[in-house]
Amino acid sequence: MTAQSRPTNEEIAAVVREFITRLSGHPDIEDDWPLISGGVLDSIAAVQMVDFVERTFHVEVTDEDLELLNFDSVRGLAALVTRRVAA
Repeated sequence: MTAQSRPTNEEIAAVVREFITRLSGHPDIEDDWPLISGGVLDSIAAVQMVDFVERTFHVEVTDEDLELLNFDSVRGLAALVTRRVAA
């Protein structure tokens, strides 16, 4: 992933998965696991995820983006970042 090219959804998911693994201590995070609603991550970790996404992918997470659907799985986070990068 370079600064000049847009990352693919798969590349975004891999970066997000690695961050969530470090944050949660769970070694085998699946893309569809319910991260927040399933208790893998708490509310403080959710705030850390927002910060990580904004800094890593150089996007702004808006108030409208702060829905459980966007942050409750690796797949949801990758889709949010993909939309934001394309905007």
